[in-house]
Amino acid sequence: MTGGRYPLRLLETFRTVFYTPIYVTVAGGYLESAGLDVAFDTCPARFPHPLSALNNQAADIVQSGIMRSIIAADWGGETVPRHFAEINSRDGFFVLGRNPVPAGDGGLQWTDFAGSTIIPVGFSPMPWASFRYALRNNGVAAEGLTLLPDLGLEEAVDAFRGGQADFIHLPEPAAEQLLAEGVGQLALALGPVNGHIAYSSFAATNHFLETHAEVVQRFVEGYANALIWLAGAAATEISRAITPFFPDTDPELLTRAINRYQSQDTWPTHPHLARPEYEGLQDILVDAGMVKERQAYEKVVSTAFTG
Repeated sequence: MTGGRYPLRLLETFRTVFYTPIYVTVAGGYLESAGLDVAFDTCPARFPHPLSALNNQAADIVQSGIMRSIIAADWGGETVPRHFAEINSRDGFFVLGRNPVPAGDGGLQWTDFAGSTIIPVGFSPMPWASFRYALRNNGVAAEGLTLLPDLGLEEAVDAFRGGQADFIHLPEPAAEQLLAEGVGQLALALGPVNGHIAYSSFAATNHFLETHAEVVQRFVEGYANALIWLAGAAATEISRAITPFFPDTDPELLTRAINRYQSQDTWPTHPHLARPEYEGLQDILVDAGMVKERQAYEKVVSTAFTG
């Protein structure tokens, strides 16, 4: 297909400021400049997650947590969708507490979580696995917590507003909205605590990577240019770029969320998905009992397009 244009179907898991690199890439025309005519959408409800959409030939490239391919390989899959470009290099979820965080050098202590009631993220297993990993590494046994699990985002926020928990675990911009309302206080940002991990990335089937290598290369090159812009842009500029994806969110809240993500080095400056970040993610999955064996980097990750 050298020299022509190519239609590309791109899906995300759900809408969150955490995925700002995707929105910047789509809205900025970087993929169109690379010769791709992109149809972008959130994963339809008929698929449990974007990798299912891939397997059912309803998408060409998807955003997905790499944990899903690792789990599929752990279950015995000979081949799994491979991840070829990093979107998030840290955890992008936050914990808000009902009570003000103590001022001074002490701040919130890990022991403040002991025996508490927590509303964890209910729409994906990975955020809670990462949160639990942070708790365990800092001396807090998850077994001593009371959880209100399996709530949708709106249900979770309503439950916290109604006083049903001491802490709530949220993505952006939901966290920023509650902070603006004065309903909760920021207790913990998981990104700095758990360090650089391969949290979310672009994936495709092995067949697509092999038969449409030029398309994928164009995609990665366009995405790389978007990351360069993202790394040098102010939060207000980025907010303006992604506002069309969040028509019901106050742009000032978007700017605050972007500032928060920038300050903790959430987004990569290059698409390459490095082995140490992959292994860091596996540490969390093994600790959570979500996989029994570590899976080879080469089986789950393709570096053919990022060097």
